Amino acid sequence: MKQRSTPRYLKIAQDICGKILTGHYTEGQLLKGRSVLGAEYAVSPETVRKALNILEKEKIVSSKRGVGVFVESVLHAQQFASRWKSETQVKNKYQNLITLLNSKKELDDKILAAIDDMRDSFQYQTTEAVKFSEVEIPEGSWIDGKKIGEVYFWNYTEATIVAVVGADGIAQQSPGPEFELHVGDKLLFVGKDKLTFDRVLSFLTYGVLEGNE
Repeated sequence: MKQRSTPRYLKIAQDICGKILTGHYTEGQLLKGRSVLGAEYAVSPETVRKALNILEKEKIVSSKRGVGVFVESVLHAQQFASRWKSETQVKNKYQNLITLLNSKKELDDKILAAIDDMRDSFQYQTTEAVKFSEVEIPEGSWIDGKKIGEVYFWNYTEATIVAVVGADGIAQQSPGPEFELHVGDKLLFVGKDKLTFDRVLSFLTYGVLEGNE
């Protein structure tokens, strides 16, 4: 989602307000004319007029017919600046949320793509039904901190790990034998029969039972 940029006249109003707060312009001081300000900001006098109208509505400046625009109130300038800073913070938080949601969608799309890829691979390799399952490594599991290849995961479970989603929400697709597993990791795996899930859960919980070695 693309965020709309701040209009030029509002940026100019904010800049003039900032100059009032820093003492560049003082209360009662006559501001430069629209044409001069327009030249300084490289905009039309009409854009400057819109900026000054905002400041006048906020009672930061006031205009005297036939004379010009004067700085009216530093206090109102402070209030205006505080309000726009607050709005900017909210916009930044909103943008951060959008970024996180986009990242989540990208991650979800990658996981779905990995599942489709694995399903296609099995479709041409076997006529048996392939079951996709997910399991979380339980607290106290003996496998915590061990590598996939080190524990011979496939040999004892006959399941292939498609992806591992860590406790931090980061996914690793097609993890290799050197990938380290931890408590709280969610394993997305495939197997060829209904007992695959039970074998994986038992393996993660108890390890290799006698008679299965």
